[in-house]
Amino acid sequence: MEKIITFGEIMLRLSTPDYSTINQSHSFLVNYGGGEANVAVALSHLGHHCYFMSKLPPNQLGDGAVSHLQANGVNTDYIVRGSTTLGIYFLETGFGGRPSKVIYNRKHSAITRVSEDEFDWEKIFKDATWFHISGITLALGERVRKVAFRAAKEAKKYGVKVSFDFNYRSKLWSVEEAKPVYQNFMNYVDIVFASFWDANTILEIPLDKGFEDKTLSEKRRNVFPKMIKKYNLNYIFGTDRVVFSATENSLAGYYFALKGDELTWELTEPIRFNIFDRIGGGDAFASGVIHGLLKNFENPAYAVRFGLNTSVLKHTIYGDASIFSVEDVEAFMSANGSAEVVR
Repeated sequence: MEKIITFGEIMLRLSTPDYSTINQSHSFLVNYGGGEANVAVALSHLGHHCYFMSKLPPNQLGDGAVSHLQANGVNTDYIVRGSTTLGIYFLETGFGGRPSKVIYNRKHSAITRVSEDEFDWEKIFKDATWFHISGITLALGERVRKVAFRAAKEAKKYGVKVSFDFNYRSKLWSVEEAKPVYQNFMNYVDIVFASFWDANTILEIPLDKGFEDKTLSEKRRNVFPKMIKKYNLNYIFGTDRVVFSATENSLAGYYFALKGDELTWELTEPIRFNIFDRIGGGDAFASGVIHGLLKNFENPAYAVRFGLNTSVLKHTIYGDASIFSVEDVEAFMSANGSAEVVR
């Protein structure tokens, strides 16, 4: 069984009931979530052996986060305890033409006090298969970044695949602050979840002359091969979202790879769907792609479809993370005509 490691922050989520605004609310629905934790939960439900690395306070809030992970089959042996604060975020769920809104309260959370010497790196990575992390974690301060870079280096040392979800958040840091960190971290990455904007703006990979007015798909085909070559990537994955309203979207998935100098890529047909809870859709996509690659690393076409359908399903349930089985996702793929690619 694959051993998958993720590293990041898990937070307490307080969301407004019945699509009310934060100002209106006198009570909140409670849940736990965070990018890398969501990926670990989703992959656990897909049958993988997942570990979550983090730092949590030694109090009831930290205990609640650990219980949430364990209840979803995630191993918490690599969570260290210390400090006093758990990160919190408030979610105002959008409806119709009113978008959702997120307010963070995480500046001095326990993970911002994490250090490299709190982890047994050989124990964590010597028998690992995969390591996943996101740009949100890189935005949480210098101490967190040191641990993130150490983890990526240890993963490469032990031959572990590294996937990285760009997940740039302007509420956490500026583009100028993020650029050198992302550009350095990309030297340790094998599979990336990224958009054209990520490649062109954060990694500063330029468009060729004459491509400024091309379509988004043409811009990706111009920039992504340069990105793959520069950082020796296996694959780039991502999604295209069309927002019809806060409660109705469509998603399509894409992948890009190079075989020699030949670019292989695909953009799937979009799936249009209604939304119960949008949070964690990107994490569900990443988990589905990782599952697909682990089951058949030579078939990114299946991986992108499995990721896309996992993401769409996640939008139909409450909470941050997908809890669907492989059978659930494959049945949904068959029902909407997304299962024509043979693994």
